[in-house]
Amino acid sequence: MVTDHPWTRGNLKITRAALAIVEKDALRGYAADEEACGYLRGPASIPLVCDEAVVMQNVANKLHAIDPERYFRTARTYFSFNEKKFDDAVRTAAREGRPVKILYHSHLDAGAYFSPTDAAVMSMGEPPAHEGGEITMGPGPAWPLAFLVTSVRDGKIDEHRLFVWDAEARVFVAQAITVVEE
Repeated sequence: MVTDHPWTRGNLKITRAALAIVEKDALRGYAADEEACGYLRGPASIPLVCDEAVVMQNVANKLHAIDPERYFRTARTYFSFNEKKFDDAVRTAAREGRPVKILYHSHLDAGAYFSPTDAAVMSMGEPPAHEGGEITMGPGPAWPLAFLVTSVRDGKIDEHRLFVWDAEARVFVAQAITVVEE
């Protein structure tokens, strides 16, 4: 668990261009009936700014097809990604001086909230074993990140909310984000 970077405390600034990529991906995901996911990164020298978005593939439908009992949700209500590729991207970005600061995903026809499943998975805990099942929170995020959720309702961007890990309370809490010009 890692939370020692300024961006893990929130109050991030996201450039309009980077947010436009997140929104385009979220709308693409909505049209495909799946949550979108990816990450935002930015200069290490300006720790609270994200100026680049990178789209990742949501593999939830693939997991569901392989094992529908364990992965009972489809990509419409769940996102998953190749963690090895993401970890490699996090390490490479840090070496390049442009660390990954935010992991994003979208919600379809639902609000921009951090769901119990999101909280369990992102805290390295256990998601529910079945719909409506209990979660187990973990010790905290595996990567030093904030988390952005974008709500898409009726094919339109509804809202964005940023969440960070509160290690003392062992919960994710909403924090401010600001959209800035380049």
